[in-house]
Amino acid sequence: MAAFVDRVQSRFRLDAAELSFLERLNARPVRLARGHVIVRAGDQADYAYVLMTGWVMSYTRFAHGSDQVRRLHFPGDLLAMPSVPMRRHAEDLEALSNVVVSPFPKGLLAELFANPRLAAIMYMFAQAERITAGDRLVSLGTNPAKARVAFLLMDILHRLRSADRRVQHTFYMHLTREQVAHFSGMTPVHASRMWSALIADGLIACEGRIVTILEEEALAELSHYRDHGDIDHHWLRMVEHSIGAAAVTR
Repeated sequence: MAAFVDRVQSRFRLDAAELSFLERLNARPVRLARGHVIVRAGDQADYAYVLMTGWVMSYTRFAHGSDQVRRLHFPGDLLAMPSVPMRRHAEDLEALSNVVVSPFPKGLLAELFANPRLAAIMYMFAQAERITAGDRLVSLGTNPAKARVAFLLMDILHRLRSADRRVQHTFYMHLTREQVAHFSGMTPVHASRMWSALIADGLIACEGRIVTILEEEALAELSHYRDHGDIDHHWLRMVEHSIGAAAVTR
């Protein structure tokens, strides 16, 4: 099962204490069916979650019944983290596929600061997520419709790869066309037209729900998708040096 600890270990060497802490986050896996609402906005925010398998979306439900997708979550993501400092959850979380999640009490994260290097690593992941969320907002605000759908596909592909390096150009699409439309800021009919246009242009291929990116470079150019590169390990070494210097001066 993919989990946050696997994402971290694929990029960083962890000591025994750091590994032990992350494994505690994965300690209580629960299987949930597609469509299961994991939390509702306004629920008491006592737990966060590790998404171990499957896809989840965070979204806002409006009083008139419509939804706006806020973010997609993939294996290895931490769920409900924006609500950790709050008394109540700020967003709804729903399983887009059958999933395995591991809930953990948010109080457990207080212990993270006893491991300052691991806290820095988790901060780095949080900032990477903030960048991708900001890029999506830029896409919604500036890209034409076809480019917005292309951006969604590029974002999914790159984030799936970050969790599982076996992913190459093909993935199973758990979003419905209606959800693609909501995420891309257009009507379902228009989203379907843009999807068909990407196929006609030879940029993607679809067999049922299996999506293959045929021309990744061209799709990235169309969508103005930017790969910001990997995490800066030099910055982490600066953190480690600072931790070591602080320990010496105590």
